[in-house]
Amino acid sequence: MKISVIIPMYNEEENVRKTLQTVAAVLKNYYEKYEILVVNDGSQDNTSHIVKEYASANPQIILLEHPINMGMGRALITGFEYSTGDVVITLDADLSYDPLYIPKLIETLDSAAVDIVIGSQYMAGGKTESIPFHRLFISKMANKIVGYALTGDISTVTGILRAYRREVLDSIELESPGTEINPEILSKANAVGYKIKEIPVVLKGREYGESKVKIKSTTISHLLFTFYEKPMMLFGIVGLSLCVIGIVSAIYLFYLYLIGSLDPTRPLMLFMVVTILSGIQILIFGFVATQISLLKREIYLVQKENKLLRKKLK
Repeated sequence: MKISVIIPMYNEEENVRKTLQTVAAVLKNYYEKYEILVVNDGSQDNTSHIVKEYASANPQIILLEHPINMGMGRALITGFEYSTGDVVITLDADLSYDPLYIPKLIETLDSAAVDIVIGSQYMAGGKTESIPFHRLFISKMANKIVGYALTGDISTVTGILRAYRREVLDSIELESPGTEINPEILSKANAVGYKIKEIPVVLKGREYGESKVKIKSTTISHLLFTFYEKPMMLFGIVGLSLCVIGIVSAIYLFYLYLIGSLDPTRPLMLFMVVTILSGIQILIFGFVATQISLLKREIYLVQKENKLLRKKLK
């Protein structure tokens, strides 16, 4: 069995040597066949030079480069395309997840007869250390909201520490350029019937360099992904809110009618009608969007068969 470890990097010159040394040491101790694919995502520092220098003495390390910064999603897709392992591991460049979890991920993949294993800091037994409060809060909320939109009881849907069987990556089409690729993989894998399991891990704050994750853009992309997966979360909330406002307005108007002070020309009459009708219409939109979303499973199944067939024909 060959192991592929994919590490996206963007301006990580402070972490390159330590990360590669640590990951290589773990793999060397446990596995005979392995490769480490570093995807340099348009770094503007010395990341590329340091990786080349280290790889010159370590043939298992492969450098893949993007000319510009294209995002974590695109970096992972590049790594998936060039990897040759039977099992593919994805890992952060800052060692926020200890590479010693790699053997545990692979062991769980085999012993539990599953297709994807996720390292989860938010499940029972997992924990976080030295993470800034605002980042930890946003991360927890993002995992709860996005997790609600996905099938299955998964507590960490945005984390990168994972092990995949080769078949999983060979059978799904990936599109997301940013961090939303991690929940996208789970969504599509769930849809075509792959089994997913979590194991508890510890997520630590980075020691060197700054986080490259932009909180605002990441939050927006995760919210958009959530609404795409479960449209009723958006249409339902908005539609019900408008209906409630319209009904409350109607009750107030009825009260005015009972006490004899109702003025039919008041704008509130029109407001009531518009809010109720708008709410009902938006709820209908949500229902239609939900039915369309359910059809994605069939599309993913067709994509799976087509992609596996293309691979066999090569």
